[in-house]
Formats: sequence, structure tokens, C-alpha cells
Amino acid sequence: MIKRTISVLLVILIVSGMLVSCGDNSKPAETVHVSVDNSSSADDALESEIDSYIAELSSEHNFTGKRFTWIGEGVEAPKVEEETGDVQSDALYNRQRTIEELFGIDWVNYIPEGVEGSYNCGTVDAVIEDVMAGTGTFNAGYGMENPITQPLLTQNVLADLSTLSYVDFERPWWPASLLESYTIGSALYLLNGPIVTFYYQDAACVIYSKSVAEDYNIPDLYSIVKSGEWTFDKMFEIAEAVPLNQNGTGAYRYGEPEGVGILIAHGMEVVKFDSLGKPYVEESLTKELSDLSDKFAPIFSDDNQTVHCKVMSVTGSEKWESKYGYDTCDSMFADNRILFMFIPIDEAAWLRIEEVEFGILPMPKGSAEQENYISYADRASTHEVFVPKSCADFEMTDVILEAMAALGRKYFKPVFYDNILKSRSTYDNQSKEMVDIIFETKKYDMVALLDKSGSINGDGSYTTLVSASVVETNVGLASKFKMQGRTMNKHIKELLESIE
Repeated sequence: MIKRTISVLLVILIVSGMLVSCGDNSKPAETVHVSVDNSSSADDALESEIDSYIAELSSEHNFTGKRFTWIGEGVEAPKVEEETGDVQSDALYNRQRTIEELFGIDWVNYIPEGVEGSYNCGTVDAVIEDVMAGTGTFNAGYGMENPITQPLLTQNVLADLSTLSYVDFERPWWPASLLESYTIGSALYLLNGPIVTFYYQDAACVIYSKSVAEDYNIPDLYSIVKSGEWTFDKMFEIAEAVPLNQNGTGAYRYGEPEGVGILIAHGMEVVKFDSLGKPYVEESLTKELSDLSDKFAPIFSDDNQTVHCKVMSVTGSEKWESKYGYDTCDSMFADNRILFMFIPIDEAAWLRIEEVEFGILPMPKGSAEQENYISYADRASTHEVFVPKSCADFEMTDVILEAMAALGRKYFKPVFYDNILKSRSTYDNQSKEMVDIIFETKKYDMVALLDKSGSINGDGSYTTLVSASVVETNVGLASKFKMQGRTMNKHIKELLESIE
């Protein structure tokens, strides 16, 4: 799924390059409006603020002759020496060149040998070796959570960034909930936000087929969202217009429900923090989770209502294709066989290229009394920034990270959010408003970052067990949850002991 998502994004970037000539959890009112922060006037004002701020920062700090080495695998580092017309590459290149010119540094993008374009964790080996040898080759780096930043954290080779002096978390280019979401005890090891392009791609959402909606006289869903009445109960009520698919030939009501995103949409936290700020998970099936399981399992486990693409990761695509006649859940949705589907928002790019007519909606509220829509920041595609303990010039790195975040907001949002996500991945203006709502209420959870254990189901993911709580009945779930909760807390304790 990770590689497929990145490939999809690259395709739409190429399409955008041909078409375009160009080198937190806030509390909305009862009726949700598009935040002023996403308006063009607000963007212009913020861009002016960024220019003034970076000019002042660079006048105070000059690092002429010093090298800044940025390590990582994937798409967050430009591999060109000039603008090419590719919008993604040019955005990254322009940020790098601006920082080089203003601060006098020699920026080097280091990709571990033999791993370009892959995710085989060459970054992990290189950083660990550098820290162990104390050579100080790398100033900072980035990587996907599970293959890169998680093992670096568990190997205790990352610097505590809570001591940064120039990174100003009060500034608008840092997510408002960053410290709350990423602090472990009193320490901060990873950064997120516009400092990486994936910040504008990693949110959970619901999409709906306009064709299926038209066939069954589904009401205007955008109006329901903006009225604040878009809840899971409302979604279930609306979906009942689609008959149960007992012969497997018609449309299904739901596709690929994702448990963590659904739980967080209810305002729940999978990973919680004690009075000392140390993370933990519940070791028992709470009443709240049990109630959700009783409510959702009869719907999402019903083969007449719901299709599960996740079966591919366990049984392979052959069984999926033999059962549904499609190679992926996306393909099935594209053929107007699913009304509502839960996806990471960046996957909308592929559907847009395939000219599928769909609408984008935020995750529903858990209840009518819930004030906010809450959209889970999809951890599968999250890229995070780190600083190795061996960093030889922490002050310079501190300054450059702040410049990267501010200029990332300036260069990345117009390309990855306004152009690719909102303009190239949506079919109508209402969906553009929905995207703003989704990103206004994006929320992180540390569950995937902190779990390094194998789950009871054998696929190495605690989130699978949490996801199971919305597709399994409580029979057996309580004992499984308790066993896995203990396992995860054991590993969290080991992790805390290693980094303390």
C-alpha cells in the first residue's frame, strides 16, 4: 500500500506538471465553515510573514562553508541541480536552494547506497552506524514511521529535540498538536508538519461514489457535513438506501473500514499518557470500546454490506479476486460497486486519474453531541524528521530545521495541498471545502510509532487488533485485547527505559 500510494502520487504529479506551467484539532462552530487560514488572503499574509521571518533569521545566522547533510529514502529530497518543470521536484529544489543561498550552507542529500526509491531501511543502518562511530555525518533526516523512524527510536540513536532553541512551535508552520502528539515523557524525538510534503497527504477520509448515490437517491452529503450532522448513525441511515448485496452483484454499502481512524473519529485515544507524560495503552477492553464493537461489528462484518480489502494482506489477491472479481478495493469502487469507502486522502489521486466521479467527506462524528469532526493522520504514509545523537552542529541544525518548516509551508502547500490534493484530486468545489475541514481537524496518535511487537494475529501490527474492534463481536475480543495490551505496554516500558 505504501509503495502504491507513492507511485500514485508520482503519476498525478507528472500529470499536474503537464497541465500547470510551474517550475490540529480546532473546534469549529455548529455549522462548519472553511477556515480563514486556507483562504488566499491568509496565505498571502502568511507568505509575507515567512519571507520577513526567514530574512531576519538568516541575517542573524550565517553558516558559510558548513555542510548540512539530509539523509533519507523516498521522495522528500530533490535529486536535481535545477528546476525541471516537475512540480514536486521543483518545490523541494526551491526550498533547498533558498536555504543554501540565505544561510550559506552546502546542502547534501544523502541516499544510502543501493536503496534509492525503496524502503529497505538503509537509512536506519547508516544512522545507527554513524551514532555508534560518533562521526557526525548527518545533521537530520526523515523517513516513514514503521520502517525507519520507529526502529531508530527504539535503538536510542535520536537526539531529544525538546531542547531546540530556534524551532518555534508557536509558529503557524508547526502543527498545533505536535508537542501533545509526539512528546514522550518530557522528550521530543520526531517532528512533523509542513517540514515534509507528506504532511499534506496523510489524513483519513470517507469517499462516496456519485454514481451509486444517484442510483439510490442519496441526499446531498455536503450539506449534511456542513450542518454538523454527519455522524456514523447518519451514514448508516443513508446507506440503508442501498439494498443488502446478498448475491454479490450489486453495490455494497461500505468498503475497507479502518478501525483506528473510526475510533479516533469518535474522539478516542488509542495511546494515552499518564501524569508524567509517559505513554501507555489500556490493558482491558473498555466499556466505550466494547459498546463501539457491539454497534459496528454487525455492520462491518456483514459480507452483504461491507467489503474488506485488508484480506489481501493476509490471504493474497487471488482470494480477493475470486470473491469480488477485482484486484483491489479501489478498482471495485471505481466500477461503482461501493457507496462509502474509507481511504487515506492521498489515494484520491488515483481515482481522479481514473476519472471516477466521487466526493470527499471527513470522517463522521461519533455522535450528534460531538462538536468536531476528527480525521486521523494516517500513520501508514506519515514521514517524520529526526536528528541523530551524533549531529556535529546542533545549533546550525536547529536553525535550518526552523527554516525548512517555514519554507516548506511556503513552497509545499501551493503544490501538494492547493494544486495536487484540492485541484487535481477532487471533482467539485464542495469536495475542496471538505478537504479543508479534514485538515483543520487532523489528529495524530502514537499507536503505530510505539508498538514494535507482533500482534496476536501474527501480522506485526497492534493497529490490526484495534481495527478488529469495529469488525469483530466481543466474543474473544476482550481476552485478545488484554493480552496484546500487556504486550504493547511491555514494549513501551522497554522503549522508555532505553531512551531514558
